[in-house]
Amino acid sequence: MTRSLILSVSILCLILPAAAQLPPLPVASTDQAEVAPKPEVANLLISPDIVPDLHLQPNFVTAIRMPEPVRDVYVGAPGLFLAEHSDRDPFLVTVKPITNRHSTSNLFIATQSGQLVSLRLISAGETPGSIPIDFVVLYKQQRDFLIPSDDVDESSPSDSPVHKQPLSAIDAAFQGQQQVSSPSWDTPRGPQRPSKIAVSIGSVVADGDGTIVAFSVLNQGGQWVELLPPQIELDNPAAEADKKKKKKNNKGKNVLADQLPITDYRYTARKFAPGQRIDGAVRFERPDFKQVAEQLRLELVTSDAVDRPLLASLPFTVPADNVQPSNIAQQEKPHEPNQ
Repeated sequence: MTRSLILSVSILCLILPAAAQLPPLPVASTDQAEVAPKPEVANLLISPDIVPDLHLQPNFVTAIRMPEPVRDVYVGAPGLFLAEHSDRDPFLVTVKPITNRHSTSNLFIATQSGQLVSLRLISAGETPGSIPIDFVVLYKQQRDFLIPSDDVDESSPSDSPVHKQPLSAIDAAFQGQQQVSSPSWDTPRGPQRPSKIAVSIGSVVADGDGTIVAFSVLNQGGQWVELLPPQIELDNPAAEADKKKKKKNNKGKNVLADQLPITDYRYTARKFAPGQRIDGAVRFERPDFKQVAEQLRLELVTSDAVDRPLLASLPFTVPADNVQPSNIAQQEKPHEPNQ
């Protein structure tokens, strides 16, 4: 045993001096910090003629804020990018790459009013170095079409002038209603007819054989609502209720009022959030005459309460020029005989 101990000590004496002469092992330097991407904030206008690039990177999410509620979101390559939208924040869309490879696709966003936004998605993958990444994209409405310009484009050829298409009567009333900043809202009175929406009647104008009515609708409930196409009815509230119940159409359903033909209508949106306002206009064919007790009414119905329409009284005779009534009562005043 003594000999084994002496042999072990001798071997250690030979190994230790040789190990001391070996070069030290490389140690990772703490000075080489990870390079972070450069965050970017972009402000864009909604335009169907422009498809901007959206620069992304793995492990980062990009927020897209729209100026109005979003209806649908589509991504071209769902296996490469993830796009999300929630009704809890209807104006927000988030998108991020779900692969570490360099990838490209496109993103399509549709708003409640029908506006479309298209973007090209570009992910740099795990690229070393500091590269610009779009963290936030803020979209704004392009309202230049509401302001006619008197400037002449000198660059356009003189032999091919650009002729602006004049607005139709319903489009003029529709755009005029959108510029009303503070409508006067009317709601049905009494607890027996609660309504999720309120209405404000704007301009009323005669258009040939028809009549155009502009209006605004407010969602005063606590949930999203969907508005069905507007209707115009000619009703006689003084008629006996039992006579109305006996009057039926060929399908056996009760007919409570005569529906007038609708030739055209406009909505800024059909689905809108609590507290949100939408604007509209409707053109209908008005009859030549009516009985004294009959009332002309605008009928607005939400998809979840078709049995409780909101009725707004309308004047039967209107001038050819626009009139801006300050307030048309929800319950029409007693009729005076037509002159």
